[in-house]
Amino acid sequence: MKNYFKDKHAMTIPWVESPFFYELLDSSELSKEEKEQCVFYHENGYLVLDLGLEDAFIEEINRDVSSILESKNFTDQKIYEYTNRSRLFELWKKSEAVKKLATNETMMKMLKLLYDREPFPFGTINFTNPTSQPLHSDIIHFNSHPAKWMVGTWVALEDCDASNGTLRIVPESHRWEEYDYHDMKIAHPDTRDNGEQLSYREYDAFIENLVVAKRAKTISIPVKKGQAIIWPANLLHGGTPVKDASVSRKAQAIHYFFKGCEKYYTPMFSEPMKNIYADKWCNSEHNILNCSNEVKK
Repeated sequence: MKNYFKDKHAMTIPWVESPFFYELLDSSELSKEEKEQCVFYHENGYLVLDLGLEDAFIEEINRDVSSILESKNFTDQKIYEYTNRSRLFELWKKSEAVKKLATNETMMKMLKLLYDREPFPFGTINFTNPTSQPLHSDIIHFNSHPAKWMVGTWVALEDCDASNGTLRIVPESHRWEEYDYHDMKIAHPDTRDNGEQLSYREYDAFIENLVVAKRAKTISIPVKKGQAIIWPANLLHGGTPVKDASVSRKAQAIHYFFKGCEKYYTPMFSEPMKNIYADKWCNSEHNILNCSNEVKK
């Protein structure tokens, strides 16, 4: 018989999201501080972590981002933009500093603590300005089988608060139901013209209505330069809206999966009921940890 009170891997979901979380916590050998961090994350759906980054390293990232932005040699996704400012995708391929932040040891240790499994980074997004992006859950973009083995993080590369569009979240929403396009009766993006954008705007509206129906509150999380916000796959989050999109808001989002899953996929292009999956490019062996940059300094 399984011991659900002591075995963190008795279920397919992460122990930090287990219905037996408090029993597992009591039976663990974690320190008082580690237990407090795990409890806060379990109950609220986020955690603020100081990565101890040196100013010179942060400035190296900001210089690389500025240089790449000026060169126009980057990938963006305008269909997910809500201002005239671009987010820069996968700069870990072009900047050693961006890649180094994605593999930060302090971050990796915290994720291992929270999930008791080895994490690996698979994507980065760099920001120079506020996005005013509506609330969303990462599981519409990234998911795993078994589910819930995905984490989002957001590292402030300058002080960020509500005035310049810091991250906002819906506390405890990670415990809500998981929804995909099939649940919402949203057409598969490939079945209509401009489908990726149209389907995602319908998803935006669904989430907006869901938050109202749940009578949920949003909070903006102020963070200092070098601090990171960590959240589980299903937490609703977005950018704090600001009127002036030209204000500076330097940050880097990094997304992580955990080793040992059967699948890593993109839900918005998948149909699990038909066993159709849009597989991600990465897996336990092939990810940012062991991929080379396209451009060397």
